[in-house]
Formats: sequence, structure tokens, C-alpha cells
Amino acid sequence: MKSITRIHWKLVLPLVLLAGTVILVFFSLWTKDPGMISVPHRSNESCPVTPDHYHGDDMKFVTSYCNSPFQPVTGEEGNVPPGYKLMSVHVVIRHGDRAPMPNKNPAFKLNLNCKITGEILNKAPVMRDYVATMKQNGAKLQSKFQFGLFPDNVNCQTAQLTSLGTLQHINNGAFLKQRYNDKSTWTPPDAGEILVFSTARSRTFHSAMAFLYGYLPKFDFSALKLKTEPNDMFCSTEQFECLCPRMLRLRAAIVRKYKAVVDATKLKQDIDRQIGELFHVGQTEILPLKGIMDFAMAHICHNKTLPRNGEICMDTKLVKDTVNLLHESEKTILHMADYQKLSRLQMLPLLIKIAGRMQELLAGLNKVKFVLYSGHDTTVRALATALGFFDGVWPPYASRIVFELYSKTTNEASLFYVRFLYNGKNVTHYATFCMGYTVDGFCPLSHFVQFVQSDAFTDFKATSYHEACKTSF
Repeated sequence: MKSITRIHWKLVLPLVLLAGTVILVFFSLWTKDPGMISVPHRSNESCPVTPDHYHGDDMKFVTSYCNSPFQPVTGEEGNVPPGYKLMSVHVVIRHGDRAPMPNKNPAFKLNLNCKITGEILNKAPVMRDYVATMKQNGAKLQSKFQFGLFPDNVNCQTAQLTSLGTLQHINNGAFLKQRYNDKSTWTPPDAGEILVFSTARSRTFHSAMAFLYGYLPKFDFSALKLKTEPNDMFCSTEQFECLCPRMLRLRAAIVRKYKAVVDATKLKQDIDRQIGELFHVGQTEILPLKGIMDFAMAHICHNKTLPRNGEICMDTKLVKDTVNLLHESEKTILHMADYQKLSRLQMLPLLIKIAGRMQELLAGLNKVKFVLYSGHDTTVRALATALGFFDGVWPPYASRIVFELYSKTTNEASLFYVRFLYNGKNVTHYATFCMGYTVDGFCPLSHFVQFVQSDAFTDFKATSYHEACKTSF
């Protein structure tokens, strides 16, 4: 019996030790944060990921979205061969850098300072005069505008323009001042020759004010003609049916197709899994690609450490994957006929107004020389698509599309031309109605007018915007 008992314990003891080990391992995993169990760190970066990791060559395509205001603004605006006279300028901008968009989940919050103080005043002395000018004008104009003339909060409100965003548009305005106003061939516009349109968001209004300060530092803001548009596409509800049935159907179809394109990729599934585990959110709470990029870029553009949860961090690989997938998805839907039609319907009201103002100026029916439209990334994206030069890369902060109207006098008559510039690059030759017709980088004004008056409706088998909107599928 004793020998049997000794043999029995020799057999049982290893099993008991094994069972104990299993229990200890299970207990250690059970007591850990669930998000820390299955996600090993995915790159060679240390956790947390600090701003030191944002400046490598492999991050340039990501950080270009920030459009740093401490880099010089460049562009071809106003740079034309002799013999061309600038007549008018229309500028469509995306607002500058802002705080993250609203989100109910506290995991996707980031506190930023929107007060213009400290480091940015030292790095950009122009901001001191800007603040003084805006305070001086703001005291006189409290009742004229919906918002104060500039953001001045210690804690940024949701989606509010930041001091970086303010400086971006001061720089944009100052650059165009140097390219247009400081040339002898162009007389700077006075208050009666300027129109400003803004969407009903503080960030677009404040971007417009910063731009105007840079463009005309001594501008009398009390004389400003500003109109707030109720939608992001600058569609005047007084003239157009801005949410017509066909547009709504096209938009719904594109949303479905876009979701199908993105969700089908393994990369999107990997991104969602990583975000879910990092922030402890379910599938229904995970932000769309643009939302993930927006949240990550708020950290990168402001040199903040990327979010972490214990030993798990958002790293630059996740950010690059998100930006790459967003751009690839944009390029995919860019070639869809429905998306092209949607963009045209969205932006034709604005294009019709721009072409109309150009014609009225030449006919002596108005004196407007400079028009500013302060909008959003969706505005710039749709407009660039409608004109034919969007490349699928999401518009950076403070992006600009510029319409220039020129005259050229020959022995026979005065000829009129337009140029389109996207973030400083002449993209006129990409416009669908200018291909094969550009001369010296210019497109005949008549081609632009014909496009907005008739050619743009051909794909809809219609002869007007109203018909194109009402035509059923």
C-alpha cells in the first residue's frame, strides 16, 4: 500500500502543479485591463509616442495636413506673363487648424488652448498687432456679427479655430497681398469692392477675419460686407434648391458605396480593432476614418503625445494607415460617375455666382474685385472635384482655391481669361472645360461661362440647374 501511495503522489503532484500554474496565469490575465491582453505593441516606437516621432521623412505626407503656419506660404498667384491685367479674384478657403470635432465619447477628447498667448506671440510677432487690431474693432462691432472677431478662449470650444489656424490665414492673406496688392498693375480693393461669405460656424468666420487682416491690415471692419450662408457649399437658398431630390439620392448612394469600399478592406478592420482595444469602445462607437484622422492629427499638429491606455499606445503606424486608407478610398470614389454628378450639383450654385460676378464686373454692373468664401474641407473637396482637379488627398487646413480673372488687350479686342489655382499651383489645365484650350496657363472665360450655363448639365440630360435637380434616375 505504501509503495502504491508513493506512486500515486508521484503521478498526481505534477498535475497539481500544472493546474496551479494555469490558475495563476488565468488570474493574472483576468485582473488585467481587457484592452491590454491581446494587443502587443505594433511598432518600434516607445510608448507613449511623443512628438519626436512626427518629423521623419515617412511622416511628411501626414504632417502636410497640418500646414504649419511657421512654414512660408508659396504659390503662383499673380505670377503671369506680361500683357495680362488682373481684373478680379475669388478665393475659397478651408478654415484653419481647429480643435477636434464634437464626440459624445470622452475617450475622444483633447483639451487645447485657443488663447493667443505665450509661444505663438514670440514666434509670430504679427499676432500681437492682430490681437490689438481685433480688440479695437471688436469693441465697436459687438452687435454687428454673431461671433467675436477672433477666438480668445483659454480652453478651446469644440471645433473652434486655434491660434495656429488664425496664423495660417493671416499668412494666406499676407501672401496674396504681396502677390496682388503690392503690384503696380492692381489697385487694392476698397471696402465697397470686397464681399465676404462664411458658413455659420465660428471657425470659418474667424478664419475669414484673420485672412482679411493679412490681406488688408488697415481694413475698416465696420464697412465689411459679410453674409452668412446656411450650408457648406455656399448655395444661396434665395436662388437655388440647395437640397434637391436628385442631390439627396446621389449623396445617399455615395455614402453607401463609400462605406462598402472602406469596410471591405482588411486594413479598415485592423484599424477598427486597434481603436476599439485602445479606447475600450464597441464597433458602433468607433469613429469613421475621417474622425480617427481628425482626432490623431489634433495631437500631431499641436505636438501633443499620442493617446495611450496603460501599456497600449496609438502610434504613427496607425495614423499613417488611417491617412493612407482615407486617401485611397477617396481616389476610388473619385472615379465614380455618381460622385462626379453629386459634386457638380453641390457646387454649381457657387460656380454660377462666381462666373456671374465676373461677367457683371466686365459689363460695369458691379465693382466687386475681391470675394472671399470661408468654408470647410468638404467645400474645397467638392469644388475641386466639380472643376476636375481633386487628387483624392484630403484638403489640409487653410487650403485655398483661387479664381483669377484677367484681361489681355490685342490689336483687335480685349480678351478675357481665367486661372484656377489650388494651394498655389496652377491647375487650370485640369479643369474639364479647359483641357486642350489653355494658353500661357490661362483658360478663355467663355469656356468657364459655357460650363456653368449649359455643359455642366449634359450628364443630367438637362438644360438648367433646376432641371438637373428635378430629373429622376
